[in-house]
Amino acid sequence: MKKNAALQNFRFFALLALCLLLVTLNTACSRTPGSDKPRGEISITITNGGDPVPEGQVDLVNEETGEGGGGPLDESGTATIEMVAVGNYTVTVNPPPEEPIAPGMDQPAAQPKEYPNIPNKVRKIQTSPLTVDVQSGTNEFSFDLKEIQ
Repeated sequence: MKKNAALQNFRFFALLALCLLLVTLNTACSRTPGSDKPRGEISITITNGGDPVPEGQVDLVNEETGEGGGGPLDESGTATIEMVAVGNYTVTVNPPPEEPIAPGMDQPAAQPKEYPNIPNKVRKIQTSPLTVDVQSGTNEFSFDLKEIQ
């Protein structure tokens, strides 16, 4: 009887130790580097001559910290990006990625779609004149690419 009780106690304490270990690991591993930095949500509206740019991708890069973010443009030309670390960012705007072609399938060669409403200058970090200063809370920015041409 004593042997059975000792075995039950051992199992109980082993299970308790395992639970504590899992909780400790979960807490330690759930932290994302830089998650303690103040963050904001941003909304960026992209137009060209006042007309929304409804297709594309907006990306942000903070060249000092390496942080960034991005999001697709919706039909109103707006991209919303959450949890962006406070700081100064260069903004790039690019056409949406092309649809992949399934290998081994006979498909006509797709003609790449042109996006004249997104100037080449704003497609690269090195040449984009678009910048934002993200603060804590909600941030709203708008850029008219017609002025960039």
